[in-house]
Amino acid sequence: MTNLFVGNSYVLGMDIGGSHVTAGLVDLDNGLIVQDSLRRVELDSQGSTEEILNVWRGIVESCYSDYNDMSKHIGLAMPGPCDYERGICHIDGLSKYSNLYGLNVCETLAHALSIPEENIQMTNDAACFLQGELDMGVGRKYQHPIGITLGTGCGTAKIRHGVGVDGELWQYPFNDGIVEDFISTNWFKRRYSELTGQEISGVKELTEMSNSEPSIRSVFKEFAFNLAKLIGLFVSEENPDAIILGGNMLKAQHIFLPKVQAELTKTGIKEPIHLSTLGESAAILGAASAYVKKKMNLKSKIA
Repeated sequence: MTNLFVGNSYVLGMDIGGSHVTAGLVDLDNGLIVQDSLRRVELDSQGSTEEILNVWRGIVESCYSDYNDMSKHIGLAMPGPCDYERGICHIDGLSKYSNLYGLNVCETLAHALSIPEENIQMTNDAACFLQGELDMGVGRKYQHPIGITLGTGCGTAKIRHGVGVDGELWQYPFNDGIVEDFISTNWFKRRYSELTGQEISGVKELTEMSNSEPSIRSVFKEFAFNLAKLIGLFVSEENPDAIILGGNMLKAQHIFLPKVQAELTKTGIKEPIHLSTLGESAAILGAASAYVKKKMNLKSKIA
């Protein structure tokens, strides 16, 4: 196998999910994932610290297995809350990674891999999604878009000095709770149960039944109203030049997105809405890109 150039042109992007980890080497000169390095591994995010770190270390070593002469540089796309600058996990009570609470993730993983701690940079996963789309996807013609990821929870991101950062709106007061109470898979499950007394596994199941059950359309209509309200709040705070949506929930976008756009038109919001073109690759690409941008910012501060 032909060896790749060893240097900062190649960074491992690693997307930390609640049930799996996906990682791959990113050729930043071309904005592409090196396909034979791409790995996806299931994990128990409620496992012990040692179990989680063993999975993470294993996937890194596997991605680099054919490129042993390449120094390891890793961009982590990590769900929050975390202290991303210091690399410390603050996740607690969210049914994932609670055993990492208070741990300096970057330092611990670097030690496990026998690499310098500075060779690992942690960034919020939604921010990595937006960074990927800004640099290599649908956001390339924009300067300061905002991003919203729709999945198990709600991720939000914005751009600061060319770098994606956590929008932190998941915990924003919203209706009679917080944003994530209403923009999440759990909301769909809870709301459908309230209306019908029945349990469903998630949005995919609702989507498949949407043509045969009127109550499901009502649930999606309510969700569309809530999402439009969130977008309106985010736009008023950031004044972006575009809105980029991502996440697995977009598989149902044909049901709720037209209603979202109609609601935004009513309220005078004209910023274009784009759907992710990179899909699950966005966070991997964005994590690698954010790694380089953060390293450059650190160097400029030192200089």
